[in-house]
Amino acid sequence: MTQRNPSNALGLLSMVLGTISLLLFFLPILGLPISAFSLLFGIMGLLVTFGQGGLPLRRSLQGCALSTLALTFNLSITYAPSGYLTDPIVQPPWQPVPNRPYVSPRRVRGCDAKSYA
Repeated sequence: MTQRNPSNALGLLSMVLGTISLLLFFLPILGLPISAFSLLFGIMGLLVTFGQGGLPLRRSLQGCALSTLALTFNLSITYAPSGYLTDPIVQPPWQPVPNRPYVSPRRVRGCDAKSYA
């Protein structure tokens, strides 16, 4: 009969979710919650295995480190572009410039509608 060790499972789950959230760094809407849950499971695994040591403790530490790295990448992708965006209120180029009168184009001789028919 095999014994199940939940602390080992928490550390492994933290590592797997941390890896998935690292792969999803370009989609912060998915990467942020996954990395947050990964960090939560890693901390839970650390608390459970703190007295045991060995492989479960190492997996939980690796999961915490990986999820912290993924959380850092996801947060940096989320908040980095906000300082580089232009002002969203930009007038389209086809509107007339304010405070200038409209001047119609000059009529050129020899270019009547009759000459094109």
